[in-house]
This record gives sequence, structure tokens and C-alpha cells, in this order.
Amino acid sequence: MIIKKSLINKSIEYILLHIDEDISIEDVANHCNFSKYHFSRMFKEETGVSIYSFIKRIKMDQSAVSLKVEKNKTITDIGVNYG
Repeated sequence: MIIKKSLINKSIEYILLHIDEDISIEDVANHCNFSKYHFSRMFKEETGVSIYSFIKRIKMDQSAVSLKVEKNKTITDIGVNYG
């Protein structure tokens, strides 16, 4: 159980560090040394949300922050940055 939580924390840290890149579930799973299928099941089991939904939510949240903070950027620019 503790190992799973540590793994999930490691994956979330990786996602946050690479959120402005075109990150995939496979990228995160590879970083944690698991197949994307096994990792996806573990992530959902521990967090209650799919890894795909989590990444999209973080990207949306970061986009919203950027819209408020980076007044000189257009919505299109921010959309391109976060996919």
C-alpha cells in the first residue's frame, strides 16, 4: 500500500514537471517502470480518477492560471502550450 502511494506520488510529480509538454499515459508509466495498462489500473485504484482525466484536469487548471496571470498571451497561445 505504501509502495503504491509512493509510486502515485512519483507519477504526479512527473506529470507536474512535464505538464507543458505533450505528455502521455505511456510516458508516465515508463517513468514509473510499469506497462501503461497496469499503471492506469493502479492510478485509478489509488486516486479514484483515470490518469488521462488527471492529466487533462491539471492541464485545464494550469491553463486557467495562465489566463489570469499571463495577460500578454492570447487564449490560443495558452491552448497551444497546454494542449
